[in-house]
Amino acid sequence: MGIRGKLLLASLSLLIVPWLGVQYIQSLESYLREAHEEKLLDRVSIMAAMMGEQEKLFVDQHNKAHLDNNPSHLYIRALNTPIQLDGYIDDWRHYQDREQPLGKNNGDLSVLQRVGYYQDHLYIALRVTDDNVIYRSPNSLHLNRSDHIRISMHGRDGKFRRYQIATITPGWVHAYLMPSSRNNSGNLPLRPDANIKGEWQFSKGGYTVELQIPLTMFKDRLAIAVVDVDDANTGKIKNIVANANTEQADKLGTVIIPTPQMESLLARLKRPQNRIWIVNNNQRVIGMAGDLHQITSAQSKQQNPDDTSLFSILMKLFYHITLEQPYGGFTDPLSSASRLDSPAIVAALSGSAKTYWRSTGNENINITIAAHPVYLDGAIVGAIAIEENSSSILIRQNKVIEAMVNMALLAFLLTFGVLLFFATRLSLRIHTLRNEVDASITDDGKIQQTQISSKSGDEIGDLGRSFSGMLKRLSQYNCYLETMSGKLSHELRTPITIVRSSLDNIDKTKLDNESLTYIKRANEGATRLNNILTRMSEATHLEQTILHEAREHYSAINVIEACVNGYRLAYPQQTFDFICSENSRIKVIEGSPELLAQLMDKLIDNATDFSKENTPTTISSKATDDALSITVHNHGPMLPDNMRDSLFDSMVSVRQHKTGAPHLGLGLYIVRLITEFHHASIEIQNTNSPEGVAFTLTIPVSKALPH
Repeated sequence: MGIRGKLLLASLSLLIVPWLGVQYIQSLESYLREAHEEKLLDRVSIMAAMMGEQEKLFVDQHNKAHLDNNPSHLYIRALNTPIQLDGYIDDWRHYQDREQPLGKNNGDLSVLQRVGYYQDHLYIALRVTDDNVIYRSPNSLHLNRSDHIRISMHGRDGKFRRYQIATITPGWVHAYLMPSSRNNSGNLPLRPDANIKGEWQFSKGGYTVELQIPLTMFKDRLAIAVVDVDDANTGKIKNIVANANTEQADKLGTVIIPTPQMESLLARLKRPQNRIWIVNNNQRVIGMAGDLHQITSAQSKQQNPDDTSLFSILMKLFYHITLEQPYGGFTDPLSSASRLDSPAIVAALSGSAKTYWRSTGNENINITIAAHPVYLDGAIVGAIAIEENSSSILIRQNKVIEAMVNMALLAFLLTFGVLLFFATRLSLRIHTLRNEVDASITDDGKIQQTQISSKSGDEIGDLGRSFSGMLKRLSQYNCYLETMSGKLSHELRTPITIVRSSLDNIDKTKLDNESLTYIKRANEGATRLNNILTRMSEATHLEQTILHEAREHYSAINVIEACVNGYRLAYPQQTFDFICSENSRIKVIEGSPELLAQLMDKLIDNATDFSKENTPTTISSKATDDALSITVHNHGPMLPDNMRDSLFDSMVSVRQHKTGAPHLGLGLYIVRLITEFHHASIEIQNTNSPEGVAFTLTIPVSKALPH
């Protein structure tokens, strides 16, 4: 991995910043809850003080709901519009949360009720599930020998009244005021009471009844019962479902309908997304206002204006997946409650203000209730409570998280961009430095330039200046090595001449045979040393000659063919095969024919030294539009792989046997010099069939004609 990749990888560590922020904000949830609870307690304490000042309102009306410990209690909530009495519950579709059992199911009889008031009337919707509905016979004078509904109440005048509804067929119904005598309770009264009316309709698995009762007919006690009769002849009652005992005046359920004064007070106290409860000493609801706001996905989008940009859509999707969402439906069983058993209410009625969290059907939303006792003359007469769902906390928390993540993401992108720019620039500078260093030294080890651009004052600039100094020292050292052979040959040639002349003079004297032998060996050594110096001077002289050699256009094939004819005479023991394509003869190159002939001499000399006996040396050529290739191939041992790249260097040789002529490893070095002079290239390849080595010289073709 490069520096840029490492820097970019290191920049990913910045992602821990928004993660730590999210963890920190989520840990603040407990603190947000405490602040939320304190806020609700402050509000509810103020409301309790205000309610304590409403002595007449509280005592005269609401404390009547605790006449006894009868658990049946019904708090009637207002309706937004009047109900059309048609026997269907379409008008009640906005009040589904008010539906609750009328009483405990009894056998196959179950009843669900929805209750509300509008202006001066009480509306009741009963959904009855009964497997066998019995209607009253038209000729029967008894109302209790068929399925019927009983309604009992305390009138405004304090009298106990009982009403009964039984119908001959589905349709419009009225309630009949029943006689006070139980012995005659089943006889049909002379006429129905026109005040209580409704509609009875058949439904799958039972029937539905909608009733309308004037609020002026009753005061604070009401009971409703649904009676199931399966045998019209005997009139035997099979099951009864009721909210209270309809036959005894002291067993009727309590009913509270808020007065305009109570509604006005609650309207001033309530706030959006809050619900206020007022309960008496028996935990019975005597006042309620507000609604727990359920935030939907559509409302959440309205709170956050739509942004159709791709980035916004991706971020919304990311937050939707990673964050707990405050919207979604939840079940609130207390939406139609008439009695509160919350621990907070119990604690408030005991004299302690308290908060309590309860769960809903949505795991992301909880409901907080804060309750405070209401005092009148130092005595607790009830409690007031505020409820609010936790969506507001989650919304605030998510907004903080989104804002923090957005800022962290912006900072991350900015930092990432800066690091990317810095890493790219740093990487480019290092690559440039590497390329300059690579270009300063050729493949054969020659130093072409010693100056590396290093204007900057940082570490990379200092490294470039270090490379420049190193290249200058290497250039000086290489120059010393390249001229060393010429200096040695110059310095050693005079002593060798003195030795040769001395040996010649000694040879003219009369010496015995043994002395002559030593003199002969000394002459041979001096001759061999002189040849070595000549070979060393040859490479140096060739380098100087190449610098001043004139270029001309000529036919390379003509030069090579002449050389091959000479090799056949010079090496009679060796066979030479010359293979030339027709298009090769017409190709012209630019350079020096003498130097090309010298190059071929070195290649042939090398090939004959390594050729096996009775095997030919093949010289072949082929041409393309742009280049001419000449290959010299000999049969013999293959080159080691570790020597192929360094064989053209100076003073490198792979000969393992001694010959009569000195070999200093300069032959192929001279081949390289002449190849570079012709702007050509040369390659060495081992061959398997037949086994041997092939030197391939590739020379660019010139468009000019030979002289």
